[in-house]
Amino acid sequence: MTEKLLAAAVFTAGCTAFMNAEDVPNRTWDTLENKNPSAVIAPARALSPGEMTQLAGEQLVLCMIGDSVTWAEDGDHFRGELLKLLPQLAFAGTHSAVLGYSHAGEGGDSTVRVLNRLNDPERVPAAPYYHLMIGINDSSAAKRDCDSDAVAAAAAGRIGSILEQLLAKPMTRKVFLGAILPSPFDMKSGESTVRERTGSLVNKYLRKLLSERFNDGRVVWIEYEKPLRQNLAEWKKPANLRGAHPTAAGYRILAEIAAPVLAANMQPSRLDKSGAYGVEVVNLWQDADGATLPLIPGWYTLSMELDNCREVEFKLFSVCSDPDKRFEQKYKLAGAAGSRVEVNFMTGYQNFGYTLAPFKLQMFSGQVKNIQVEKMRPLRRASCYGKARFIDTVSPIAAGEILLNNIGKKP
Repeated sequence: MTEKLLAAAVFTAGCTAFMNAEDVPNRTWDTLENKNPSAVIAPARALSPGEMTQLAGEQLVLCMIGDSVTWAEDGDHFRGELLKLLPQLAFAGTHSAVLGYSHAGEGGDSTVRVLNRLNDPERVPAAPYYHLMIGINDSSAAKRDCDSDAVAAAAAGRIGSILEQLLAKPMTRKVFLGAILPSPFDMKSGESTVRERTGSLVNKYLRKLLSERFNDGRVVWIEYEKPLRQNLAEWKKPANLRGAHPTAAGYRILAEIAAPVLAANMQPSRLDKSGAYGVEVVNLWQDADGATLPLIPGWYTLSMELDNCREVEFKLFSVCSDPDKRFEQKYKLAGAAGSRVEVNFMTGYQNFGYTLAPFKLQMFSGQVKNIQVEKMRPLRRASCYGKARFIDTVSPIAAGEILLNNIGKKP
């Protein structure tokens, strides 16, 4: 079979395999550790007015789409390390991770699950540039090496469909497609697993697919696999890789691979330098419902105004019938009457003690008003209060946040 026919066959196989499906059959789920590092992670530094003025005309806006590798556990360090190398980066996304950087990754995602949410702006926002890394969860559907080729071909075809849909979005300039990382390895022997070998085969299909179907420069390949395999013994060390997920040090390695490719292929999103700069905030609390919109797994900030009291005690909980997947936490917050108090919280990971659901408050003492629930920002502090979607020009801003001006003009 010629490479052109192979690429067409791969694309067709992938497209027909996902129609009307909820997920890839027979795939498995990685165990995720739900850590609360708020006591050890320092918040980001606020930008000075001069830094904001400079960044406003030079930001490179990137939305990172993927599975747990994109955000879970130490995943936000990927964006943190990229910012160290490319401080003009700004991250688009509808939710945020442990460092407060926005993204569009959802733990446990397969290519099918990405396709199912791709056109939902509450799950994947419009952006000029996307970074897509997906497929390792699809690879878990291969239980034997003889399964790998069919699983890999179908996954690569679905990734082709994801690319086509991303490129069709009006705002899209380019999509950076990341190779699936070499992982996971056998936890005892350190040897390759069927899943790891299948992921490598997906990459092989993708390289051919890009050369045949996406060769106009709008899809840019980021070759993570080959350099990592060149020093595989180092990559496999627990200091860099934990199961299928890199550690903070591992994400530093990935950022060093990705940054030169991003820098060479992105153009700044220009912004009028007049007016006060701000960041778009979405208040997910719905006064009419007395609850939030369903919260995508991630980090959030709850803030509220103390109403004629100096202390409140309450329970924050997700509206979920399954007690094993329900978030529930009690808090006691204090401050001057009329002041705003706040707390950061992590929902839990999808299928690991949490499932997407609205959140409510149960008050035990005190009264509050002007409630706000928003995705946590890099400074780990609440934004000024507003309703629905608004621009906060009052609160400090950190690198990695998308700057807007006070008339709402986006870059």
